[in-house]
Amino acid sequence: MPYLFYLAYGEGQSATTATGVFSGLIVFVISCVIFGVFAYRSYPIDRQ
Repeated sequence: MPYLFYLAYGEGQSATTATGVFSGLIVFVISCVIFGVFAYRSYPIDRQ
């Protein structure tokens, strides 16, 4: 019985890790897009 619990815990931990990595990737992509838009809009102001 402890072996089955360990397997279930391992699967839950793996799912949590996958969710964390996926969430981090989404946040990273969104922040990159926001930074790109900000840099694109502020570049002509910086150039002058």
